[in-house]
Amino acid sequence: MTRTRTTRPPALRLSALAIVIVVVVLLALLLPASRPMALVQPVRAGGEVAEPFADYYWQYHGERTLGYVNSPLLEVDGYRVQYFEKGRLEDHRHEADHPAPGIVRTSLTQELIQNAPYLPVDTLPVTYGDLAAQMTPFPPPEGYEQGTSTMTTEGVFVPADPELQVVPGFIVPPYFWTYLTRRSLFPGGWMHDVGLPLTHAFSVDVGSDGEQDSPTKTLVMQAFERTVLIYDPSEVEGWSVTQANLGTDALWSRGEIPAPQQPAPPPLLPASGPRRIEVSLQHQWLFAYEGDRLVMDAPVSTGKDRFNTPTGRFAISTKIPRKTLQGRIGGESWYFPDVPSIMFYFGEVAIHGVYWHHRFGTGERLSHGCVGLAPADAAELYAWARPGTPVIVY
Repeated sequence: MTRTRTTRPPALRLSALAIVIVVVVLLALLLPASRPMALVQPVRAGGEVAEPFADYYWQYHGERTLGYVNSPLLEVDGYRVQYFEKGRLEDHRHEADHPAPGIVRTSLTQELIQNAPYLPVDTLPVTYGDLAAQMTPFPPPEGYEQGTSTMTTEGVFVPADPELQVVPGFIVPPYFWTYLTRRSLFPGGWMHDVGLPLTHAFSVDVGSDGEQDSPTKTLVMQAFERTVLIYDPSEVEGWSVTQANLGTDALWSRGEIPAPQQPAPPPLLPASGPRRIEVSLQHQWLFAYEGDRLVMDAPVSTGKDRFNTPTGRFAISTKIPRKTLQGRIGGESWYFPDVPSIMFYFGEVAIHGVYWHHRFGTGERLSHGCVGLAPADAAELYAWARPGTPVIVY
C-alpha cells in the first residue's frame, strides 16, 4: 500500500508551531512547579506515597531520610498517617496556621521504648528497652548559656529542652551533628525531623549478621525523639550515618505487618522451559511456574542498597542442601553457618533459606544480593527445582 504524504504550506507550518509554543509557555506559567515523578511515587511492597505527604516526602529527600513506603494511608488517633521504613508521617495541617509544618514526623522512639522494650532496634543486638539505660542526661558543661553552640571534646551539648534552655542534656558526637545539620537532608532543621537526643551515644559490637557473636565491627548508636542514628565507620564518606528502620519496627510492634499481602502474579513471561522461577524485586515475592501454571509463591527478602540483587535471566547451576555462606565485599562481611536449601544461579548469588530474620515480603531488603526465603519455603522450592531451571529476576 502506498502512503500519500501531505505537505503544508510554510506559512501554515509556522503558524501551527507558534500556537504550540504559546500553549507550552502558558502551561508552564499556570501550572505549579512539579517535582520528578520518580520521587513523588516511589514504589515498593507497600505502595505509593499518599497524597497528603508527597510534597513533604520530596522536599525532605524522603528516599533517604524516610525510606520506602511500608503502609497505605491509615487513620491513627484521628490523624491521617503513613508508615515508611524509617518513620511515620502524620497530617496535622488542620491544626496549623500554615500547612507546611502541619506534616510532622511521629516521635516513635519513646513509643517503642515504652510499648516494645523487647524488640531489637532494626534487627541489631540492642533492644528498645536497652535504650532506657542510656537516658540519664549530663549536666550542662561549664560556661553553657543556651542553644547548641557549646562544643566539648566529645561533640555538641544539646539540652533536653525544646527551647534549648539551660537544663541537663546529651552530647551529640561530631559525625551525628554534621549529619543532623545537613540542609540538603533536613531543609526544615534537625529539630523538626530528628528531634532532641534521648540517650547518650553508645557503641555496640556486631557481626555481619547483626549478632554479637564473633564481632567484626563496632557501631555507634544514639536515640533521638524521631529516630535512632547509627554510625558505621566502615561505610563510605557521606553514608556512614544512617537512620534505623523505626517505621518498620513500629508496625511490627503494633502487629500490623507480620503477614505481608501477596501481590497479583505478574504477566507471564515467555517460558524457556517447563519449569521456571520468577522473582519480583518490587513486590519482594517469588513465583514458581510449570508452564503457565503457578505451583508455588512465597515472600522473599533480596539485596539491600549497594548489594542489589542483579536482574536478568539466569538458570540454577548448583544445588547444595546445606552450606556455610561467608564473604566480604563493599566494607561488609558476613558469616552464616548451615544455610539451608541453597541454589546458586549467578556466580555466588543464590536462592536459599534464611533463619536469622523473618521479614520476608515486608519491603525490607536485608541480603548481600541473594534471594532469601523462610526455611520452609526454601525447602519446598529446593525439592521442586532442578539444575537448569530458569530464574528470571525483574
